Amino acid sequence: MATWRIIINVFLIIVILGATIAIILDYREHKNDESISPEDLKALRRSHFKFAMLVAAWLLYVHVGRFFNW
Repeated sequence: MATWRIIINVFLIIVILGATIAIILDYREHKNDESISPEDLKALRRSHFKFAMLVAAWLLYVHVGRFFNW
């Protein structure tokens, strides 16, 4: 049973890190895009990027904690 818990937590950590990296790369791709207005870029930065980073940080904290039995 402990083996499955380790496998699942490692898999979830990898998925969360992958999603976080995808969000960062998407943001960096659109950061210097001239077709996006400054207001839209500001909205993208505030609403999506910060919220996604907070959710990813919390999920990583929870799953790393479960992995090490905190």
